[in-house]
Amino acid sequence: MKLVVAALAGLVGSAVGAGMGIDEPLAIVVKLPAVGGAPLSKHVEPVSSAVAPSSSLYVAPASTSEHVAPTSTSEYVAPTSEYVAPTPSPAPATTTPPIISSSSSSLSSSAPAPSSGTGDIPDGQGNNFAVPAGAVRFPWNYNNADKVVPITPQSSNGGWAMSPNQQCMPNSWCPYACAPGYYSAQWDPAALLYNGVGSMNGGLYADASGKLTKPYPSKPFCSPGMFNAAIKNTLGQSVSACQTVYPGNEAMIIPSVASAGGSVDLNVVPHTYWLGTSSQFYVNLAGSTGDQCIWGNADKPVGNWAPFIFGGGQGADGNTYISVQYNPLYTAAGFKTTDTYNVKIQCESGQCNFPTGGQCQCAQGVCSVDNGCTVTLTGDAKASFVIY
Repeated sequence: MKLVVAALAGLVGSAVGAGMGIDEPLAIVVKLPAVGGAPLSKHVEPVSSAVAPSSSLYVAPASTSEHVAPTSTSEYVAPTSEYVAPTPSPAPATTTPPIISSSSSSLSSSAPAPSSGTGDIPDGQGNNFAVPAGAVRFPWNYNNADKVVPITPQSSNGGWAMSPNQQCMPNSWCPYACAPGYYSAQWDPAALLYNGVGSMNGGLYADASGKLTKPYPSKPFCSPGMFNAAIKNTLGQSVSACQTVYPGNEAMIIPSVASAGGSVDLNVVPHTYWLGTSSQFYVNLAGSTGDQCIWGNADKPVGNWAPFIFGGGQGADGNTYISVQYNPLYTAAGFKTTDTYNVKIQCESGQCNFPTGGQCQCAQGVCSVDNGCTVTLTGDAKASFVIY
């Protein structure tokens, strides 16, 4: 899945379709899987415009002490069976990465810590991850200085940010995941299309002999994102947000987990990220962990069928745009939005522009703007996705 921030920033306030006003949704084109892994026809997921009139301008106070007690009783119940994707276009099955979360307050005023690695591609760092015959070994171990996070390392992908039944093979691109708040700064320099050739070419390149190369040698493996948006979880159970791999196979397998009563930074990418695209997260039910960052299928409300979609990225204008909406696939599968928790975007510091009405939330099955809403963070403003 993909969301182009330039479209959000550039089209706000313009006529996008006959009669479209400032508070009506913008259409973002995404891809959906079909049975057997082949894409269906394009599906339009709307996201509302972000710029509000001056009466909706919100400047956060110096400090925020608001805490909303949880009211949702819905929980994630682990499925009794596991979805296994077909080949040759596999979708991911259950993942087992370590929980990636922060119990302390996010959105610190200090600059994020850069990765402290040497910049060289490691040799595996002594990991015991799976390496199928003919596949290329994942270079990192857990807790590495490069802030690279292994994904399902005991499955066939062996730690790469790929579906569990995919492998990093010679003569191919092999994407990797980064810690919450950080993004992969490596991709194919020749990949210039959102779809088609190159759109899956993220990460490192493995040549015919399986040797890995770094396309941008002077850049780190993982770079700090904007660090201006986080999940603040007021529930008594953890909640996982699953970021899609893009450029890559677009599976929602990169976990950021907000522990019960805790928070976790989200990877909001800068406008210099690949082709100006943004980050997209599928946010699971209460009680979820990184294990639910899977593709799933229509009878399980996880991953691609999770109840919420969060988006975030910096536009070319320098503003950051963050959004929340109910997942259309969740409701299309027959799940009820009234059965899950509520989400609101809350300005934590600086100047945040809200839609008309001065709020952006999806609560008790209804969003404050039809089909979801977007908030603009100007300058060094920071905001939270408050789950309550």
